[in-house]
Amino acid sequence: MRRTAALVVVLAALLVPAVAPVATRAQAPRALVVQAATEPPGLDLTATPASATAAVIFYNVQEALVKVDRHGKLVPWLAERWHTSDNRNYTFFLKRGVRFHNGREVRAADVKYVFDRAMNPETKHPYVKDYEAIGDLVVKDDYTVTFVLKNVNANFLHNLARQGSVIYPREAVETMKSAPIGTGPFRFEDWVRGDRIVLRRNPEYHVKGLPHLDRVTFRFIADPNAVLAALKAGDIDASLFGLGPEHAQDVQKDPRFQVIVGDTTNDVILAMNNSRKPYTDVRVRRAMTHGINKSDVLKGAMFGMGKILGTNVDPLNPYYVDMSKAMPYDPAKAKQLLTEAGYPNGFDTVLKVAPQYYYTVRSGEVIAENLKKIGVNVKIEQIEWGQWLSRVFRESDFDLTIIGHAEAWDIKNYANPKYYFRYDSAKFQELFAKSEVTLDDRQRRELFVQMQKLMVEDAPVVWLYMHPRLAVAKKGVQGLWKDLPVPAADLAEVSWAPGK
Repeated sequence: MRRTAALVVVLAALLVPAVAPVATRAQAPRALVVQAATEPPGLDLTATPASATAAVIFYNVQEALVKVDRHGKLVPWLAERWHTSDNRNYTFFLKRGVRFHNGREVRAADVKYVFDRAMNPETKHPYVKDYEAIGDLVVKDDYTVTFVLKNVNANFLHNLARQGSVIYPREAVETMKSAPIGTGPFRFEDWVRGDRIVLRRNPEYHVKGLPHLDRVTFRFIADPNAVLAALKAGDIDASLFGLGPEHAQDVQKDPRFQVIVGDTTNDVILAMNNSRKPYTDVRVRRAMTHGINKSDVLKGAMFGMGKILGTNVDPLNPYYVDMSKAMPYDPAKAKQLLTEAGYPNGFDTVLKVAPQYYYTVRSGEVIAENLKKIGVNVKIEQIEWGQWLSRVFRESDFDLTIIGHAEAWDIKNYANPKYYFRYDSAKFQELFAKSEVTLDDRQRRELFVQMQKLMVEDAPVVWLYMHPRLAVAKKGVQGLWKDLPVPAADLAEVSWAPGK
C-alpha cells in the first residue's frame, strides 16, 4: 500500500510538468512578425522625419508627453495631466514610476533636456519649427515642468504629440540612431541591416497589462509580390504597410487572413520644385493640376481605394474642406495655361520616384500618360530611398517627385519656404501664423478654409489622393488600429486570440 501511494506521488510529479507548460503557453504573450516596406534610414526620431522610422519606433519604443490615440484624440501619456490658466504657461505633471529602458526613472529634468536640445539649432532637429513658440522650460520638481510660451500657440499640444517630441534619456543621445532607448512597451533588441529590426517586451511598461506580445520583428520586404508570398508561406504574420490593394483583394479571399481597410493622414502628392523653372510660374503649376486625371491615378495606383484630395488637409483633420473638385481635370484648360506661360508646345521634365514605395511608380506612370496629352513629356527616374532623402528632400534637386506625406497637421510645411518643394507665399505664411495663435475654434476654422482655398489657387503641388490604411494579418491577430491618425504602428495592444 505504501509502495502504491509512493507510485501515485511519483506519477503526479511526472505529469505536472507535462501539463503545466501547455496551460502556460496558452496564456503567454506571443511573438509577431510584421512586414515593413522600407528600412529606416536611422532610428533617431529627433534626427530624421522618415515615416519608416516612426512606423517602428514611435509608440513602440519611444513615447511623448501627449499621445494621439487610435481615434485621433489627444490624450495624456507620459504626463498624466496638464494645466494652463492663460494658454501661455502649460504645467505638465509627469506620471510617476515611468522608467526608461535603461532602468532610470523619467524626471522633469529629462523633459527639459529633450526640448532644450530640440530647440538648439546645432542639433538640426527635423521639427525645430514646432518649438519656436517655447520661450523657456521651468522644472518645478522631479515630476512637474512648465513650458513658458513666447506667444499663444494653438498647435502647442499637437506639437508635443508629434514623433519628434519623444522623451529619451540624455545618456542615450549618441546611440539613438542605431539603438534607441525610450519608455515604450517594447525595448529595442537588434537591427540586422537589410533584413529586420527586433523589439522585445518591456516588463516594466507603465501601462498595466501591456504589451501582450513578447517579441515583435519588423521584416523589410519592399516588393508587394514578395510580401504576399511571405504571408502565404507563414514567414510573416502581418503586413502593416506596403501591400498593394490588388494583393489585399487577393488575400481577402483566403480564409486564413483578415484585411483591415481604414483612413490615414498619408497624403500622396506630385510635388513640383517651385524654385525651378517652369514651376516658378503659377500658370504652369495650375496646368499640371488640370492636366492630371486624379480618378485615373487612383484607379491605376490604388485600384480605386483611397480618397481624392484637393489640398493637404485630409478627411481626418477636423478643419477639412473637400476641395477635390476645385481644380478639375481639364486638358484644354491646361494647354491654354501653358500657352499663356510661354510653353505652347509643352516641355520636358524629370519625375524622380522611390520604387520602395510601390504607389510612387504606379502613380507616376499614369501621370506621365496624362501629361503627355498636354505636351508635357515626363521622364521617370527611379532612385533609391536614401538618394531620394538626400537629393530630393534635403537638397531640392528635382523637377517633379511623388511621395506620401504621412504626418498629421503638416500644413505648416507649406508655410516653410525652405521645405523641399520650395513654396514661398507671404500670404499663406501670414494666414498660417494667424492660425497658430488663434484659439477660438470658429475663427481658426475660417483661417483653415482660407488656407485651403489659397492652396488651390497657388497649386504648389498636385494633391493626388489619401493613401488608404491597408493591413493584412493572419486570423487571430487582434488589436490592430483601423485608422492611422499618426504615422505609427502602435503594437502595444496587439495580441493573438486564444488558441491561435
